[in-house]
Amino acid sequence: MTETTAQRRSVLRHPDFAWFWASSLVSNTGMWMSNLTMPVVLYQITGSALWVGIFSVANFLPSILLTPLGGVWADRYDRRILMMLTQLGMGVAGASLWLMLLFGVREPALLLLPVVVNGAFGGLNGPSFMAFINDLVPRDELRAAVTINSIQFNIARAFGPMVAGLLLVTTGPAWALFVNFLTYLLVVVVLLFIRARTPQVLVKHESKMLVEMRKAAAYMRTQRGIMLAIYAGIAGAIFGQPLHAFSVVLAHTVYHVDEFKLGMINALLSLGAILSIPLLSGRARRFPLSRAVAWGLGGSAAGIIALSIIPSYEIALPVFVFTGASMILVMAGTNTVIQLIVRNDLRGRVLALRQISFMSGIPIGAVLGGWASDAIGVQPYLMWTGLALIVVLVAMRYLPAGGFTSMDDPHDAAEPQA
Repeated sequence: MTETTAQRRSVLRHPDFAWFWASSLVSNTGMWMSNLTMPVVLYQITGSALWVGIFSVANFLPSILLTPLGGVWADRYDRRILMMLTQLGMGVAGASLWLMLLFGVREPALLLLPVVVNGAFGGLNGPSFMAFINDLVPRDELRAAVTINSIQFNIARAFGPMVAGLLLVTTGPAWALFVNFLTYLLVVVVLLFIRARTPQVLVKHESKMLVEMRKAAAYMRTQRGIMLAIYAGIAGAIFGQPLHAFSVVLAHTVYHVDEFKLGMINALLSLGAILSIPLLSGRARRFPLSRAVAWGLGGSAAGIIALSIIPSYEIALPVFVFTGASMILVMAGTNTVIQLIVRNDLRGRVLALRQISFMSGIPIGAVLGGWASDAIGVQPYLMWTGLALIVVLVAMRYLPAGGFTSMDDPHDAAEPQA
């Protein structure tokens, strides 16, 4: 048995982490069902790619605004209790959206209201969710835990759109959203019974939220590896991640396929992501995270440029696998870099700033993509995003003081400053 395989098995042998991992898999499957269903619904109602971009704004902007508060709370309060409350909030929003579609609401602006509420609770939930992984496993298994958490996220991203596509062509969109609502309740039940491996050390903040976030930002600027991971993540968010949303436009305007085949496109993006995970969980000396992120940016650029010129659904399918594999190297690789380097007492706030930067990029890319796709077509838009990723890759490659290799910096074990 290899060292990597042993590490993965040992991580899942921790019962609390295993239950958290499994419930997250189910919940993220429901989330990805919703994330495919709503762009399809909005595109069917409006016929506009711009509304697909507006959905991303409604989904991410509230989360961006409230993530700083979520980051402070993740260091100040019990993360498990916080997640229970925020998951209940997201469940209420999911139930509202399901009922609106069930009773025939077709006004796009009204349909986006529960999306906004869901995004707000998601912003409060995110930092606690990411930091909680550190609370459930020993320190020497953190990289394996972060990696296997990326596996569940991408299994969900593969399975969710496929199931959503099947439901869209059989029972309709409302039932895909109903399943999403149920998954939030499952996470709450699991959180009732699991406990952190080591009791969380609560940090008492006397200053205001913005002051605390400025402290975290100042700390990040002293950690070159963290900052480079942030920059790479932003580039991936703006120029790579919107491909998931705009697969709807590709499917309808270029490939002319139904919703089930649209679900297959998103499933293949995530299948590629799953296939690339061994590169992230391998031994650091053999395949450092800096190399994974660099390869991810280059592969994403190549895949997106290929999709900008391929006219056929069948020919494009293996390219979606390759592109999905590349994008996860950027997304999960940069997240792992930050988790491994960050000082423990600042973990929640730094992860909140990482989440803000990444989530800010997705709606920016989605709105620009929606406008550009309506104006010049979705494939010319993809060509420009692929070229932009090449520019980012070259710029980061030739930065002074090592460029990408700073992402392999060791953990900051310094004591909190007075």
